[in-house]
Amino acid sequence: MLKKLVKFLIVLLCGYLVTKWITIPHPFVLSDFFIGIVIKPLQFFAAAIALFIGMLLNGDLIRGTISRTKKAWRKQIPWRLPILLEYCCFGFILYLIFNFGWEQAIIFFSLGLLYGMISVEN
Repeated sequence: MLKKLVKFLIVLLCGYLVTKWITIPHPFVLSDFFIGIVIKPLQFFAAAIALFIGMLLNGDLIRGTISRTKKAWRKQIPWRLPILLEYCCFGFILYLIFNFGWEQAIIFFSLGLLYGMISVEN
């Protein structure tokens, strides 16, 4: 459980870094977005690495949670508090990152969810 908690904290940190390092101007103009990337390439590169690491860890956590939920539905393992706590942690982290930047949070969790669902085995 400690290993999962560390992964959740790293996902939170990576999500926070992505929201702070990838700025989206309002009103959104694509040329302004690309100019920001060109002017600050190191910041964009660091944000891309944080997005990649966060997406992989988030996908891994989602894959494990989905597989444990499927086993619990099939009555192979009993419903336990850790499964419910994982869902609560996902919701809490999504809420926190959503408050930092909702556009980046949607992209961050959508990519992690997509990766986690693709990698689930039957």
